[in-house]
Amino acid sequence: EDGHTESSSGAPLLMPHEETLIVAFYASKIPSLIGPLAQVPRLRRDIQVAATAAMLFRRFFLSNSVMVYDPKAIMVAASFLASKSEEAMVDVRYLEEGTKKMDAPVPKEEIIPAELALAKGVDFDLLCFHPRQAVLAFTEDLISFLKSERGQALATFREEANRIVKGPDLKPMHDEARKMV
Repeated sequence: EDGHTESSSGAPLLMPHEETLIVAFYASKIPSLIGPLAQVPRLRRDIQVAATAAMLFRRFFLSNSVMVYDPKAIMVAASFLASKSEEAMVDVRYLEEGTKKMDAPVPKEEIIPAELALAKGVDFDLLCFHPRQAVLAFTEDLISFLKSERGQALATFREEANRIVKGPDLKPMHDEARKMV
């Protein structure tokens, strides 16, 4: 036995990790639907819109199943709702066009009901806090520090004079910087 159970109709049910994989797959498709990398030029918006859409999408599936709600329709609805909540409104027809370009068409007649289900599923809590601003501020601080005399001393590598700072280099730099603060 593979651990799957069956519904009352006899259809096999998904395991939790399988549902998680489906949610992750559709969440990864959001940036190509809406955001700076959108395939349809009229759907190109700030990365904040795609991040909000992904957060709403994932939040919805924390309490709902992909066996009950079509994740493709909810993904498009999350993109539409995110465009509204981030004040970067898009026309639903362009989202329909975007899904066609992704070879996963969702007609506009399905988007509006999915949007209502999504809004109800997240308990109408559309406010999303993203770590993006904090990460950008931290990155700016790190860049400024590395330009300083102390930072340059920490980022000097004897073996390779002009190489890029890599992940393993950050731990000793972090530890030394903490001593200075």
